[in-house]
Amino acid sequence: MLSDHDVRARLAEAFHEQADPVAGPVTGPAVNTAGIYARGRRRRRRLIAVRGVSVLAAASLAAGAWTLRPGGAAPAPTAAPGGASAPARAAGVLLDAAIARPQPVAAAQAGMPPYYVITSHDGATAVIRSSATGAVLATAPLPAGIDPKLSLIGAAGNSHTFVLALSPDSGTRFYLLRVSAGGHSARLAPLAVPGLPAGEFANAIAVSPDGRELAVAVQTGAGARGFVEVVTLATGAVRTWAATRPGMPEQLSWASNGRDLGFFWTDDAGTPAASAAGLWVLDTTAAGRNLMSGRRILAASDGPDEVQTALLSPDGATAIASVTYNGTRRVAAGTVVGGIVEVSARTGLPLRTLLAEHAAYSGDPGHAGWYVTGCQLPGIDASGEHLLVSCDSFGRLDRARFTTLPGSAPQVAVAAGW
Repeated sequence: MLSDHDVRARLAEAFHEQADPVAGPVTGPAVNTAGIYARGRRRRRRLIAVRGVSVLAAASLAAGAWTLRPGGAAPAPTAAPGGASAPARAAGVLLDAAIARPQPVAAAQAGMPPYYVITSHDGATAVIRSSATGAVLATAPLPAGIDPKLSLIGAAGNSHTFVLALSPDSGTRFYLLRVSAGGHSARLAPLAVPGLPAGEFANAIAVSPDGRELAVAVQTGAGARGFVEVVTLATGAVRTWAATRPGMPEQLSWASNGRDLGFFWTDDAGTPAASAAGLWVLDTTAAGRNLMSGRRILAASDGPDEVQTALLSPDGATAIASVTYNGTRRVAAGTVVGGIVEVSARTGLPLRTLLAEHAAYSGDPGHAGWYVTGCQLPGIDASGEHLLVSCDSFGRLDRARFTTLPGSAPQVAVAAGW
């Protein structure tokens, strides 16, 4: 079983990007990159005014520069030599939303789900952990032959029903995880629904709020048209929405009405004007099976502000987006270069920044400069007020208050839900 460190190195090799230094060659099984990071794959992050750099390199090089503190916003990054001030950014509005003031601890945690489920990369288990402390409450072993790094978790939002998409040697199979009310016991069992054949990969899954349906975002291969399936769990009946253009759906999220399904679309159009990338909303009760018949509520880029991924909030009125700066202007100490932003689903305009990430400086002689890192959004609770996020650290984001949680190293594929 590969460690998280080995995965970072293997992925960097696969994408021809620079990773953190490794003492000696990496040994072990090959990594199937089609299933890892496909759901979070975006254009390479830029090392401002120096050279191109990956999210993986940014995470490893910036790890010593700053980390997110439990209970608040990110601290200021290490200052650059000479104490240069941050110049104005190029036009782009997504990262210009006011930074929300974190709520007091008690108010922030009000209504927080009692536990979260996460797959362990080292132990091949689904782990139930206390949301308050991160303590392990229960575990459920994954089937033999499963690589937990290729797993996905979808939560129904009722604190006891979860679906896992697990990948054996070929294809993908779906399992139901039932957790007791207190989180102290869990049972994993196969779901009697069709799996995915070899050559198809689940980029994302989402369980409907009533727990009756499972949405699956499917990637089929380079240059192909991905699609979305909605499976009725009681009967195994499948409805499919196919795309009309090459690309893939990546992140899925249901509105609480059980009708609207959010999906984040990625394509390789040559220009932003030709691209359909961004967060879309599909009415699953409407006639037709055209995936792009829905409405795009947030484009994947706004000038230099690039949306890495986004979720439709349960209320359907807002969305949560992970945004990074991808421009060419120099940045310096204090510059906001990324974050998690709440966006209006009606206008696509930012409402507030829930978590701001600042430029991180690395003094590494071979890679000195300012770095930009991105965030993953593994889970959102039924109220839309509590997020599981993985930026420089994995943790909870409760009403703009961040708390580090155990269970995942930063900047690796995270399967988690609550």
